Amino acid sequence: MDARMIEKAVFLLREAHTSTTETVHALERYFPGSAHEDRVRCTEEAGDLVHGARPPAARVASQVADARYFAAAHERHAFGD
Repeated sequence: MDARMIEKAVFLLREAHTSTTETVHALERYFPGSAHEDRVRCTEEAGDLVHGARPPAARVASQVADARYFAAAHERHAFGD
């Protein structure tokens, strides 16, 4: 049943453009008696399939972290001593 539930969740996310919360609730209507945890897990797996494995967001250093820009940022934001 998990494979069918994941397939339905993929359809809902990709074709019907439902949110993850809406998908979990919709799966309850398609698969009555299924556990909430199973619907959440299948929705998460479907999300990974639809959106691909998302790499972690790249961290970009703030200009304030760079000493060359600190004084300019300090003045631009009107920080006083």
